[in-house]
Amino acid sequence: MPLDRVYLDHAAMTPLSAAARKAMLPLLDPLYANASSPHLEGRAAKDALEDARSQVAGTLGCRPREVIFTAGATEAATIALHGAARMMARAGRTRIVLSAVEYPSVLDTAALLGTQGFDVVVVPVDAEGRVDADAFLEAAGDDAACAALMLANHETGTRMPVSNVTSALRERRIPIICDAALAPGRLPLDIAELGADLVLLSGVKAGGPAGSGALIVRRGTRLEPFLMGGVQEERLRPGTENVAACAGFAAALEEACGDQAERATRYAGLIDHFVDGLGGLEGWTRVGSATHALPGLVTLEVEHAEGEAVMINMDLEGFAISTGSSCALGSRDPSPGLLAMGFTKQRAASTIRVSVGEGNDRDHMERAASTLCAIVSRLRSLANR
Repeated sequence: MPLDRVYLDHAAMTPLSAAARKAMLPLLDPLYANASSPHLEGRAAKDALEDARSQVAGTLGCRPREVIFTAGATEAATIALHGAARMMARAGRTRIVLSAVEYPSVLDTAALLGTQGFDVVVVPVDAEGRVDADAFLEAAGDDAACAALMLANHETGTRMPVSNVTSALRERRIPIICDAALAPGRLPLDIAELGADLVLLSGVKAGGPAGSGALIVRRGTRLEPFLMGGVQEERLRPGTENVAACAGFAAALEEACGDQAERATRYAGLIDHFVDGLGGLEGWTRVGSATHALPGLVTLEVEHAEGEAVMINMDLEGFAISTGSSCALGSRDPSPGLLAMGFTKQRAASTIRVSVGEGNDRDHMERAASTLCAIVSRLRSLANR
């Protein structure tokens, strides 16, 4: 990547951290083998894998056996939702409850289960994209099979009232799945305090390598295996583990969570600086909740400017941002999350997202804001010709 480019799409993928790279390099040696093999090389790989598992557990305040390594939060979501729903269906519970703005891996998996005999209840959100805790608990009732509520929305950064529902759902013995992929480095992340039974994590959101992540399965939570073919990862994610990726994920997660408070303050300040730089631009509004905002992320609705055109022009000027119209990259359909917030298709298509992370500074934000103002003004003048 050219040195003069500015990367402002950390909510999609973070650059690999130095800690992750350092942890991975020794494990890329050809002498490392399948961690399930009994020979010397296999045992060495197994030791490295279990060290990474203990590192994740220590970072999050959970037990090593509760850490199931996956290829990312999407795979973790599929394993968790299928596993919890099908296990609870044995007891006659077939209702799945989730918010209208969950990540596509959760929404799409629930939709598939809806074609297989499950009743999927989608709880609406308000104009800021936040679900009402009482409405969520009412939808769950006393006999839902499972529930899913993310910690913070990937498009708008709006934080959800997860801690307000977890204890009540656990009393009702309803497993709750929480997508916490954006939390590392931005929000405090302690498994016991969070209270969820199943927690989804992604390496690419935390400075880890692509193809890494974890599903945290609270002790006592039973899942019916969705994937078959091996005994690895408590039989929930069978197949040969990518030991280097697991180690990189563990190192990146520890680093991000270790200085979370400092990072969150710095990220929030960078976003404030960026927003302040838009003072001369008219016709834009912040999407999502300002009160319950994820540090380091802002989505803007820009009137009379198509989000994709803004993104392309920013890219040409050396700034990597994303559109806020879809959290499934490559899709041209309007975001279900934004539509659930009351946006029309046209308004959804006029949104962009800026997300910061390690390596960004105030100069980046000043330049990005100035460039954005110039691009939007140019696009509007062209549209008025």
